[in-house]
Amino acid sequence: MRKLMILSLVALSFLGCNQNSHQPPTHNFTVQRLIIINDNNEILMSREENVWATPSLIYNKRQYLKEALDSLSNAYGVKIADLELRGKFSYKYDYHPYATLRDYFVARYVSGEIKIPEGLAEAKWMPIPEAIEKNSVTSIKEITKQIIEFPDVVWGGSFMVSHVGDHHPTKLVEPFYPLFRSEKKN
Repeated sequence: MRKLMILSLVALSFLGCNQNSHQPPTHNFTVQRLIIINDNNEILMSREENVWATPSLIYNKRQYLKEALDSLSNAYGVKIADLELRGKFSYKYDYHPYATLRDYFVARYVSGEIKIPEGLAEAKWMPIPEAIEKNSVTSIKEITKQIIEFPDVVWGGSFMVSHVGDHHPTKLVEPFYPLFRSEKKN
């Protein structure tokens, strides 16, 4: 009996150590994405392996929203101001039963030197057209382009994400629609 218990514990430990870090979710969750624009009209972009995108975080800590977004920008070594919500999007998946909400914020770069957060390969400023083109995830590219082209509108929309090999193609299933117009300060 004791040997069986020890073997079971060893097997469970072995399984726990070999699990992929990108496990499927076990619940719905929210992602906050931050488009930081500097005075040279460049966007802060980061690369994880071969995927380029704007900074983001899974909102799962006990933080206020602005506190979480400030923590995200600080992880990149930059201070931000003029934070504005620019989009709220929903994602469903054809390979698991959970959904995500994705909030997009735009902020102005104030100061700081870029540093590369742990787990990322690179972070740098890119001119807006290059940043949009270089964006590796179709939905993030489409959303970023929409937000940049129409900066006075807070956008909504929905995507379906598939799983094909190592790729996760997305399809826009509810085309972009205005949630409301932002109030610009003159």
